[in-house]
Amino acid sequence: MTNPAAGNATDKTLRIGVLAGVGTLDPREMGDTITGLILGQIFEMPYRVAPSGAIEPHLFAAALREERSGAQPIYSAAVREGVFFSDGTPLTAEIAAASLAKAGALRGRATVSVRDGRVQFVMSGPSPRFENVLTQWNCGIVLEKGGTLYGTGPYRFASAVSLPMLRDAHEIRLVRNAHHRAPAIANELVFGIYPPDADGTPTRLIEAVKRGQVDVTLHLAAHDLIRHGITGFQPMMQPGNSTGFLFLNCERPIFRDASLRRALRDAIDPVPIAEINYEKNHFAFLAHDIIPLLMAKPTGTAPSRDRELLRKHPAKPARIQVVMPWAPRPYLPKPLASAQELVRQLAPYGIDVQLRQPRVPEETFRILANGDFDIGLGGWVADNPDPAEFYEGLLSSAQVSRNGQYLSNLARWSDAATDTALAAFRVDPSPTNRKAITDIIESQAMMVPLIYGASTAIRARKVKDFHISPSGHVTFASVAF
Repeated sequence: MTNPAAGNATDKTLRIGVLAGVGTLDPREMGDTITGLILGQIFEMPYRVAPSGAIEPHLFAAALREERSGAQPIYSAAVREGVFFSDGTPLTAEIAAASLAKAGALRGRATVSVRDGRVQFVMSGPSPRFENVLTQWNCGIVLEKGGTLYGTGPYRFASAVSLPMLRDAHEIRLVRNAHHRAPAIANELVFGIYPPDADGTPTRLIEAVKRGQVDVTLHLAAHDLIRHGITGFQPMMQPGNSTGFLFLNCERPIFRDASLRRALRDAIDPVPIAEINYEKNHFAFLAHDIIPLLMAKPTGTAPSRDRELLRKHPAKPARIQVVMPWAPRPYLPKPLASAQELVRQLAPYGIDVQLRQPRVPEETFRILANGDFDIGLGGWVADNPDPAEFYEGLLSSAQVSRNGQYLSNLARWSDAATDTALAAFRVDPSPTNRKAITDIIESQAMMVPLIYGASTAIRARKVKDFHISPSGHVTFASVAF
């Protein structure tokens, strides 16, 4: 049994504090950052984002090779030699292709197979920066064997697990993968699960940090250290890869009218929401576009808003149901207080805002997948460094959830002109092509940017070499303590 004191020199246990457990055991189905943080230590991707921001081979041996160009290009790559899954099985092109063929991120955009000993991708359309997609958590390569999912990462689950078992767990333990090509420093990772209070305050996590049960967490920041008198920790903060926004369900009858969507957008003041989530320098986090600042700077100036349009609109609804996140998110550190501010802002217009706060991630994803809401208060974390992917994930018709399958177009916006603009930006991410997309967002108001997220963390002073990548990934194998 491990010592409850955080990561001492004898047990080499690194303790990470999180607000929730995993939502799935299969990285190819991942939809939230905490699941990605945990499973990212077990499963590896074909490519990864280097600290410089460059894309470099990881499980693949080299950059993708273009086998055919044109409207449906073909790419291929060989797998890296000397890579083993945690059960000792060597990585092969066949295993990699079989795994990637089931990755939700590639569904509808690539057919994956093996040709001449290489993993081959036959694309459904142009994708000139396809390596970016293959850096995503949900492209983690999996070996399915005997009902168990094995990864090639530096860690594995300490024992056989099931998702129902982990839902009730207070901690998730990972141990070294003895077959990994580079031994990890910590022989054990313990993810302590500390659910937040109903209002999003991470009281349990704060108390655990004070008791010395946590070495590092991505859910507290510098102001938490000061406010709660936490000593012995150092804060980290860097630009984030996420944006918080309102997404209006465009399939609901009330929001099929673009003029009503614009009137509602103009009535919302994001400044108090920024102040709620970022007490200091909150104006720096006001979002002027859905693209995070880490990926691209906003273009142009923010247009003026007429906050009286909603009051005068003939189709103004009397009641709106708003679904919100189940817990604090990178793009919305204080979801309940933010939702309550939305209620306060719309009340003078005679609109009764009914809040719906799911208890667990699965409930949230089910509501969104079924379109069972009017407005969503949430956001999006960039899956990879390509702005085209961020725009497409939120605006492409192909990403509207159907038949209960959760996809990323949260506003359920389906529009041929938008798809054309997205395709042009994918091929040529120029300012002109980007403006075509932002003009559509401005005129159609299917979503309302609120605030940019930030990557924050605190670490015990003994913890060294802890880094958050530009894409938001964290690898604990190289963390020294």
